[in-house]
Amino acid sequence: MSEAAAPGERRRYESYSHEELKAEVETGNEPGEAGEIGAGWAELGRQLHDSIDELVTLSGSSEQLWQGPAGEALRAVLDRAAHWSAETAVASAAVGDAVARQAEAAARARAQMPEPVGYDPAAMIRDAASSGSILALAGLSAALTARAAEAESARQRAVDVLYARDEALASALPDVSFSAPPPLTSGSP
Repeated sequence: MSEAAAPGERRRYESYSHEELKAEVETGNEPGEAGEIGAGWAELGRQLHDSIDELVTLSGSSEQLWQGPAGEALRAVLDRAAHWSAETAVASAAVGDAVARQAEAAARARAQMPEPVGYDPAAMIRDAASSGSILALAGLSAALTARAAEAESARQRAVDVLYARDEALASALPDVSFSAPPPLTSGSP
């Protein structure tokens, strides 16, 4: 269980102990850091979007100064760079949004994870026997049953938290990809 699974990979949490389930949402779960990473991607998208205006302005202002094949080649290179910047800005913004949504899902899972309920039948039997109370011994069967049900109920809620987290992580995956930067020479297509 120490290896992180890819978001959306279907895991069977029913076989995990409650302590393992709790560790799953606590170990390496730093939503604040993930939020910062998402903000970095969003900022990159904004910077790329801003560069588009600069490239378009540069291309337009070159029309009077550079004419002929050299001017056309320069404008073609600038247009390709602007187009790539636009595509990459959209992809960066989508990644930033996805990381932010995944950070929220991880934080929600951490907050909703119920505490494990200890259930140690041997300890409960020892305690009842050593108490010297006949009532404690007489009620032991009911106490064991109630504690086992409480522990299992809490564990099942923990399983539900992880399935909800995994679903939220998978649904946040962006449906974008980054294209390779365009060739920036006059002889390129």
